[in-house]
Amino acid sequence: MKIKGVVFDLDHTLYDRYATLTAIAPYFCSYFDVSPGMTPQTLAPIWIEADKQCVHLGWQSVIEYLAQHGVFRSVPTLEVYGAFLLGWFRRVSVPFPETKQLLEDLRSAGYRTGLITNGSGETQRAKLHNLGLEDSFDQVVITGEFGVHKPAPEPFHAIARWLGAEPHELLYVGDNPLNDVQASRDAGFVPVWVRTTGTWVFPEIEKPALQIDHICELPQLLQKLKAE
Repeated sequence: MKIKGVVFDLDHTLYDRYATLTAIAPYFCSYFDVSPGMTPQTLAPIWIEADKQCVHLGWQSVIEYLAQHGVFRSVPTLEVYGAFLLGWFRRVSVPFPETKQLLEDLRSAGYRTGLITNGSGETQRAKLHNLGLEDSFDQVVITGEFGVHKPAPEPFHAIARWLGAEPHELLYVGDNPLNDVQASRDAGFVPVWVRTTGTWVFPEIEKPALQIDHICELPQLLQKLKAE
């Protein structure tokens, strides 16, 4: 299989989402009206599990999971929760130590690299800055700036043109069954599911043939594809 480039999702793919939530947990406990006895140490594993089970269904589902597991004394609205989370995501993003070197190695090996991430430019660019990844891609599409969000095909078609490759010559690596796997497949890319959440909450969507547990497995996968 001839692969010319690799395009990535950002959240749950290129940085440590769960270490990030753990780092934010003390601010969560001081900001929200949490149940008596709820500490950052008791919150973190509940919040991480809520993220794994519910994030692909939307933040309202995460809030409901947290409420059902006794986190809140007074449950916040989606607007309040979202504003809190986005505010802290602009400040705190815990990197995977392998990410920056992996992206450098891909480019050194001749692969084009790209990023397609849903969200606002302010939030997603702050994450890239905090992670030191601002200059790690040949092309970046932040859908809040682009004007069309995943799972629509337009961001995928645009980045393929900008990378100078046909969609079938590009891997797309992401965690979300709908926004990453199915969307990239529909756009003609070769989808790679990175199983960071470990959950597949869309049974109607076919799982891809290519799957990894962590992006550090990507070079081995590319070697395998190159040999085929």
